[in-house]
Order: sequence, then structure tokens, then C-alpha cells
Amino acid sequence: MKNLLSLFVCICLLHPVLGQKAPLPVEVMAGNNRANLLIIINRPIDAAGKFNFFNVTVGAADYKNTPSETEIVLNNSITYAVGKGFAAASGLQWHYKLGFVPTVGIQFLKASPDYLIVIFPTYNFKPGPAIETVALAEFKPKLSDKLRLYTRLQGLFVRDIEHGVHARRGTSLRAGLTFDKFTVGLGSNFDAYGPLKFEKSNHGLFFQMRL
Repeated sequence: MKNLLSLFVCICLLHPVLGQKAPLPVEVMAGNNRANLLIIINRPIDAAGKFNFFNVTVGAADYKNTPSETEIVLNNSITYAVGKGFAAASGLQWHYKLGFVPTVGIQFLKASPDYLIVIFPTYNFKPGPAIETVALAEFKPKLSDKLRLYTRLQGLFVRDIEHGVHARRGTSLRAGLTFDKFTVGLGSNFDAYGPLKFEKSNHGLFFQMRL
């Protein structure tokens, strides 16, 4: 839990640098079994807007700070737009158990004030070859001048190619209301780990702030 709080504080301190363009969503969910963290960064790094820095950070920790229950993954990529929402990507993931993992992939991203769609399959080179896919869909229609509905379906699937087995999967559901820069609501996470698909679930309240 301390690791998640430290990461949250670091992002808030970096707000003057990272928050100069589009809003940066930082989300924390307090569930019945553990706390979850989600941060998404998408920033142009050249004047033409062809190259972007894209980051998805996910974390989880129980309330006793048990090491085996702590999970932090930072997925960093440089993407190059090739048209119609598609981009080629190359990056470096930091995984709480695997260390640094080089990746290449293809990203599809489509966004408007009312929705967001991201599909991001990658090939991971270490510690052995694996295919990882992150997919996210948000629907956030306007209800009034100051209020929006917020819903999200997010999925993760990782398959170990070297051994031909399941490595990781996860599904996240969110439903809430958005007031200005803040969103609150109900959330559920369903996760499974390793070849035996050891399952963990978490249900609770989430809070999202756009820095």
C-alpha cells in the first residue's frame, strides 16, 4: 500500500510538467480486498504530433502491505502515428516481478469527449517471448452542463509463448458520475495469475482525478 501511495504522490508532484496538454487521469479504487491504482499518460513529444509518449501504470496492494499482494507495472512506449488512429510502438515495461521488459506493438486509439477506445497488443521479449494485449473502452455521455455519466470496460491478457501457457489476465469495470475534473463511482476488478489461473477479485469505490 505504501508503494501505491508513493507513486500517487510522485504523479501529483509531476503535475506541472505532465499536465500541460490533455488531462492526465489518476484513479484509485478502495476495494474489499485491496487498493488499485491506474494512471494513463498520452503526450505528444514532437511539434508535428507524430510521436507520442504513452504510459499505462497499474498497481495493487492489500491493506497490510503484504509483499506477495503488491503489484506495480509501468508500461512505457513511444508511438508513431501512421494514420486512422493506428500507431507503431516500441517501449520498455517495468514489471514488479520480471524487471525491465522490451516491447514492440501496434496501438489503436480513438477519442472524443464522449468516448475513448484503446487497443494495444505488444510482443514482449523478456524474460521469455509473450504476447500482451491491453484494451480499454470508456463511454462518458453528457447528462447536464456539469455532469457526465462515466463507464469503463478494461481488459488485459498475457500469454507466455515460450511455454504455451496463460500468464495473466484481468478485467476491470467502472460506473460512476463525473463532476468537473473528478469522477466517483463503483468498481470491480477480476484478475487471474499464472498457468493455474489463480483468481483474485476486488470490489469497491473508485475516485478519479484529472490533473
